[in-house]
Amino acid sequence: MPSFIFIYRAGPDPVPADRVAENRAAWHTWNAELQEEHGIRTAGGASVSARQIDDYRGDVRGASLVEFDSLEAAVAVARASPNIAFGGTVDVLEEYQRP
Repeated sequence: MPSFIFIYRAGPDPVPADRVAENRAAWHTWNAELQEEHGIRTAGGASVSARQIDDYRGDVRGASLVEFDSLEAAVAVARASPNIAFGGTVDVLEEYQRP
């Protein structure tokens, strides 16, 4: 079965303070549905290029490695990701399989 990487990107605005608990509960449910004990959460880092190293300032907030029968099936599930409710996106990338 093909593996896919879900890359979770934050929306332009933070989760409102009065909805943080709701958001956390949605993520716990999401991880259980993906059969993950926890997703891969990011907490900052570095952007490395040939010329310099900078603090990471992007919008990636985490990732999941999941298996589905097809890209279409993975995309259908990704559409229910909790971050989408708050303006975020999910990149769905199929893992390359060597021939």
